[in-house]
Amino acid sequence: MKVKVNIPVRLKNPWFWVGIASVVIAALGVDPQQFVSWDSLGGYIVDVLKNPVQLVTVVLAVLAVFIDPTTAGVSDSAQALRYTCPKKSE
Repeated sequence: MKVKVNIPVRLKNPWFWVGIASVVIAALGVDPQQFVSWDSLGGYIVDVLKNPVQLVTVVLAVLAVFIDPTTAGVSDSAQALRYTCPKKSE
């Protein structure tokens, strides 16, 4: 099974990044007050990489943002694969 996802178009959409940041923060149960410096952020990232449960939770949460809920399975529709930039509503 080959998964086809139009990643370049997703990366151009700012709401994609909002979704990624939101699900990662929620999946980790992060208190934003923990990140008072770049060192503390880096330390937290290392801690997550060492914790298999948190790492799997983050990976699944990010995967959920990538999957198009309007299609069956994890691949994009043929129409979505032809896009070169995010589709604007009419």
